[in-house]
Amino acid sequence: MPQLDTREDPRPENQPDAQRVADVLPLPIIEMARFRRLMNYEGREVDLPRMCTDTAYAHERLATAHTSSDERLRNSAMRLFAAYDRNNSAAPVLH
Repeated sequence: MPQLDTREDPRPENQPDAQRVADVLPLPIIEMARFRRLMNYEGREVDLPRMCTDTAYAHERLATAHTSSDERLRNSAMRLFAAYDRNNSAAPVLH
């Protein structure tokens, strides 16, 4: 009698919803809200959901914030960049 293959299918489209949700970075939401508010004060838009799923976009927004004359915004960007660094050191993020 043949045995069933019980290994999980590694293709993203066949992953359970819980696994796909795991691809979203766990980031400090309070700091992200503060970052968006400070960026808005400078007339710059920030898409928070995209910041959690698109590392290139997040790094571009953080780099832009780091050039600001507002020390609070620069510090917020540094804290968020450190959070991205911690999250990305364990496993690569899927886009």
